[in-house]
Amino acid sequence: MLLKRSVCALLFIPLLLTGCARTDGGETPVLHLRLASARSDNFVTNQALARFCDAVADETGGRIQIEPYWGGTLGDEAAALDQCAYGGIDFVRVSASEATRYAPLLTALQMPYVYTSENHLFRVLDGSVGQTVLDSLDGSGLTGLTYLYAGFRCFFSVRQPIGSLAEMDGLRLSISASQAMVELVENAGAEAVPLTGDDLALALRTGAVDGAEDNLPTYVDSGYYRLAPYWVYDRHSYNTDLLVASSRTMAGLSEADQAILRRCAADAAAWQREHWMSAEVRAMMHASHNGCSMALLDETEAERMRQAAAPLYDTLSDEARRLTERIQAYADPD
Repeated sequence: MLLKRSVCALLFIPLLLTGCARTDGGETPVLHLRLASARSDNFVTNQALARFCDAVADETGGRIQIEPYWGGTLGDEAAALDQCAYGGIDFVRVSASEATRYAPLLTALQMPYVYTSENHLFRVLDGSVGQTVLDSLDGSGLTGLTYLYAGFRCFFSVRQPIGSLAEMDGLRLSISASQAMVELVENAGAEAVPLTGDDLALALRTGAVDGAEDNLPTYVDSGYYRLAPYWVYDRHSYNTDLLVASSRTMAGLSEADQAILRRCAADAAAWQREHWMSAEVRAMMHASHNGCSMALLDETEAERMRQAAAPLYDTLSDEARRLTERIQAYADPD
């Protein structure tokens, strides 16, 4: 009963957050919406989302006001996404690995070593494959608005660099909640430990795990570089971020306002992609200046890692396997 009451309360929150804005024709009702992100306010993706909120207010003449909540103040990624699906939160920035619970086809975008370059990745996300996967959220209570570039994921460790496939043997590594990553790590002889946020920081600090994997700005923004100072550029996978909306929220808007939201989301994503590269450089310099080891994975070892990942493709559903084949067709020419 308590759970049902809590869910109902969440559903009615958006209805209460209304006001009025003055226009030339008098006062117009203002719709107040909420956007959640577990990242800090200085994270480049959240800077893009702040631009999204401002742009929506500008383009609607103040009729739609989106208030952002950073740093997990509305719950961690999993909790915020569930609230969004129920309609208690209007927008959420979420990783694809978390959103896979609602759209299993997102797994195809996260397969290890499926991309050969950033340009290959962008051709996929911006093309028909990316749209097909985004549309697969329909019917889940969530509406996909856009992809947000999240950089390639790499390993970092506490005591020594992970410079080869052999050096992964016996390690306990925290990984994203992707089944493909679990299998990749276990195929390499390591133990996969799905952890995020404060749980990961505590595990690194106490030695409960030997390392983890994430993108470079998150490695610095979350403070993991202080606990695990050995970073290796192995670029084993890509876990895109998504900006998703509650389908309940979208259904309550006119088609014109929905189009404004989508256009502002696309513009924010373009800005974010352009500025992510600078954020990676700043993160690399910050980690280096604070004593972190930043190493490249030897190409011979990279090929061994790719071979270890190959069996994972056989575990995909038929639809996901067809999508990975389409992804590979977008690869850079030799």
